[in-house]
Amino acid sequence: MARFALLFALLAPALTSFAAPVPAKRAFSFALQSYDQFQISDGVGGTAEAEANAVFVNGFPSDLSTVDATSLDNLGTMREAAESAETDQFDPEIDAASGAAADALQVGKIKNKVLKLTGEVQQIKIKIAIAQAAGSDTSDLEDSLTTEQTKLTTNIALDVKNKGLTSQGVTGGSTAAAATTTQAAAATSTEAAATDKDTAAAEDVASTGAAFSFALLDYSQFQISDGEGGNAEAEANAVFVTGFPTDLSTVDATSLSNLQTMREAAESAETDQFDPEIDAASGAAADALQVGKIKNKVLKLTGEVQGLKIQLAQAQAAGKSTTSIQSQITAEQTKLTTNIALDVKNKGAASQGVA
Repeated sequence: MARFALLFALLAPALTSFAAPVPAKRAFSFALQSYDQFQISDGVGGTAEAEANAVFVNGFPSDLSTVDATSLDNLGTMREAAESAETDQFDPEIDAASGAAADALQVGKIKNKVLKLTGEVQQIKIKIAIAQAAGSDTSDLEDSLTTEQTKLTTNIALDVKNKGLTSQGVTGGSTAAAATTTQAAAATSTEAAATDKDTAAAEDVASTGAAFSFALLDYSQFQISDGEGGNAEAEANAVFVTGFPTDLSTVDATSLSNLQTMREAAESAETDQFDPEIDAASGAAADALQVGKIKNKVLKLTGEVQGLKIQLAQAQAAGKSTTSIQSQITAEQTKLTTNIALDVKNKGAASQGVA
């Protein structure tokens, strides 16, 4: 018996190490995207804060000092692209427009300012974290952060006042078609509308300088569950809807495949991570994970609906039957609507992600 006890004592540490493997964690990477891929100005006002966070905040590690130089550079480049859009596109287009068109562009400009400033604030926060980790002085950076955060808070408030108002962007997405409509406002015939639809893809390319491409991201880069409940719809749209061309039949196979891969990643997070972590947790931790799971379901279903809409548009363009796809869209949209409502009920509640 004594020998057995001694043998167990010697082997126990080794057995324990085999029984509890630690899963490898992927290094964080913030992928560079063109402005048309991450802009948030098309749609309606009032959602800019959540949409901008989905671009520049969600998915970053809690310890910002670990952000690598390439990711920081990519963030800075994208922030600069949003700033250029404001001065080189929004301002002259607003000056040239009038009435409803000018109003929509102004709403879009405010959303873009929220986007730009969110990127600026995040960039400064990363620099502060890196400087603090190195023991460097951060006084100047802290002053810059205060200044930029004040501007951001002001523009978020302006966007909230624009809630529900039509918002117009200046590149990609529905912008090309809208620009054509503005330039040919007198041409309101059915023939003119058809021409706009037929040339939407070419106009998207002309306005951005490049064909639309939906970049493949790791789940940690596009997940929306960290933070709080109540804004999942806007955040999910920023991932899977904003920036896509008006004519979804023009979406290439690679972009559709990337979208589906990312949707599958969100689905895997639900079944492989959220469910077991919720079962293992209790109290406030379990509640926060449950809120995060609902946000993730909104994300997953938004990707599912968008993927089906693309398949529908492509089937229609090819003259194929779309009955089955339309039925799937109805079923998935119903699930999405239900989970958006659940997320709205969780507004302000702590939300916890799993990656």
